[in-house]
Amino acid sequence: MTTISAHDRPPGTHGEPAAAAAQLAEAIVEASAALSGKRDPQQIHDIIVEQATRLLGADLSLLHDARAPADGVRALRLLASSGLPGALAGALGDLTSTPSLALRAAESRRIEHAAADDAALERFADVRAIEACTEVCWVLAAPLLAAERLLGVLTCAFGGRSAPSAELLPRVQALGALFALALASAEREGEQRDEREPRRALVAAAASAEAADAQPRADALLRDAQAALHEANARLAAEQQWLRSIIEDFPVAIAVFDERGGRSLLASRRCEQLCDGPHPLATPTSGRRALLCAPGGRPLLHHEMPLVRAARGQGMTCEELWFRRSDGSHIPVVVSAGPVRDDQGTILGAIASYEDVTHFIERERLREEWLSIVAHDLKQPLTAITACAGMLSRRSEAADIRGWSRKILASVQRIERMAEDLLDASKLEARRFSLDRQPTDLRAQLRAAVDLANMERPERAVVLAADEDVPLVHADAARVDQVVGNLLLNAAKYGDPSAPTRVTLSRRGAEVEVAIENRGPGIHPDELPKLFQRFQRLTSGPSRRNLPGTGLGLYICKGIIEAHGGRIWARSEPDETTSFHFTLPLSEAPQGG
Repeated sequence: MTTISAHDRPPGTHGEPAAAAAQLAEAIVEASAALSGKRDPQQIHDIIVEQATRLLGADLSLLHDARAPADGVRALRLLASSGLPGALAGALGDLTSTPSLALRAAESRRIEHAAADDAALERFADVRAIEACTEVCWVLAAPLLAAERLLGVLTCAFGGRSAPSAELLPRVQALGALFALALASAEREGEQRDEREPRRALVAAAASAEAADAQPRADALLRDAQAALHEANARLAAEQQWLRSIIEDFPVAIAVFDERGGRSLLASRRCEQLCDGPHPLATPTSGRRALLCAPGGRPLLHHEMPLVRAARGQGMTCEELWFRRSDGSHIPVVVSAGPVRDDQGTILGAIASYEDVTHFIERERLREEWLSIVAHDLKQPLTAITACAGMLSRRSEAADIRGWSRKILASVQRIERMAEDLLDASKLEARRFSLDRQPTDLRAQLRAAVDLANMERPERAVVLAADEDVPLVHADAARVDQVVGNLLLNAAKYGDPSAPTRVTLSRRGAEVEVAIENRGPGIHPDELPKLFQRFQRLTSGPSRRNLPGTGLGLYICKGIIEAHGGRIWARSEPDETTSFHFTLPLSEAPQGG
C-alpha cells in the first residue's frame, strides 16, 4: 500500500475515530461502486479524478500517466482532470523531466504533500502552476501502485486548510489502492483486446492453410493461438488472485457477495476475525457460526442482511450492528454496504465494510457512567446547603438575611435541576433509562400540571382543552409530568407574557396527542431540526441570550417519550405561534420499559 514520507508527515489532529472509520468505509464503498464494471480506460481515468475530488474534498484533481522509465526519463503526461481551468492544461499536461511534486511522489513511491508557500512554489513546477491560477493552501500527490508497479500519480489541490487532516491521509491510501486496481484492470483489458486481433488473424490463416492443404503450417498457427489463449487465461487468474489478495489484506473488514450463478461470498481475513469464523452469509461448513444482529441482540433475518439488501439495490451507510459470536460474545460494528453494477446498471452483487467500534462505545459508556456518578454525588452537598439555608431563613428576623437565604435556596434548586438533567441524559446515553408504567389518567394529570403552573407563575396564564373520550394510557406518570413541566417552563421563558399558553389533549387513532402552544417570537426554521439534540438551546433573538439551563431539557423529553413508544416534534411560525407536540400509544398492557 502507498506510504507517507516521514519527513512530510503532517501533525495529527484530534477527531472522532469512530466517525473517521465510518467515513473511510463509506468512501471505499462509493468508489468501488463507481468503478465496478468499467472497462474503457478514459472512462476509468475520468471516474478516478471525479471520485478523488468528491471523496477527498479537493478543489482540483489530476491523474498523470507514470510509465516505466525509458532512457532514464520518466514520462508524466496528463490523463484526466477535474476542476482544471483551461489556462492550466498546457502547464500540467506534461511533467516529464520537470521538477514537480508529482514527479517526486513517482520517484519516492510515497504520498508527498506541500503547502503552497514560497519554498514549494520555487521548487515544484506543478504547485507553482496551480497556485498561479487557483487559490490553494496545499497540494498532495499520491502514487498509484499495483503489485509494486507504478501506474499513475494522483494530484489533489486543496484550499481553505493549512495542512491535511489526520482522517484524510488513510482515505487517500485506501482510495489509492482501489484506483491502482482500476488502472491495472484497464491496462490488462487493453492488452487482451490487442491480443484478440492477432488471434483472429491466426485462426483465419490456419483455415486458409488448411484449405490449401498446408496442414503443418495450420497446426503451428493453431498451437500459437492455443498458447496465446493459455497466457490470457493465466493473466486473468493472476488478476483474480491479486484482487483476492487485496480484499484479504485490506485493513477494513470487507465482504463481497456475488449474485451471479452460485451466489458466492468472499470475506477478508479481518472480517473472519471479527466473526471468529465464517461470515454469517457464507456456506455452512460447521456449527460455529456468527450471527449479525441489531443493537440489543436480535438476529437479523436473511433479507435484512446488509449484503442482501445491497444486492437488491438498497444500500446502507454507517449503520451500527452487532456480530454475535458462537461463544455468546458480541462485537459492535459500523456497516456500510452498496451494490456492484455493470456498465448497463445491472446489479452483479454487493460489497460491504465492517469496522469494529468496541473501543469507542466502551469509552463513551465510561464517560456517561462517570457523568452519572458526578451528578448523583452532587445531591448530598446540595441537600445540606438547602437544609442550612432553610434553617437560617426560619431563625433569623433580619430581612436581608432572609432574602439571602431565599437566593441560596433558588440557586440550589437550579443546580439540583441541572444535576437531574445530567443524570437523566447519562442514563439515556448509557441505555439504563427505565420506566415505571402504570394505568394513567392523562386528562387528570394535565389538569394538575396546568393548575400547578398557574399557581407558580400567576402572571403567565395556562388553559387546558381536553377531549372527553381519552382512555387511560400505560405510562410513567412522573416522567410524563417531567415532560409537560419542561414544555410549560419553555413556553413561559420564550412566550409572550400577555398571551395564554394553551394545552390540548386529543385522541388520534391508536395514540393520544398532547400539544402545548404559545404566542411569541417563534423559532427560526434553521433551529427546528436541532431542538432535541443534546446541549442545544434557542439562540434566535436578543431575549433568548443568557437564559439559565443546560440545553438538555428537550433532549431528555425526547428520550422519555420515545422510551414510551411515542413521538415528539415542534412547529413554529416566526412572530406568531410555537407548539410542541408529543404522543403516547394506547395499549391494553404496559410494554417493557
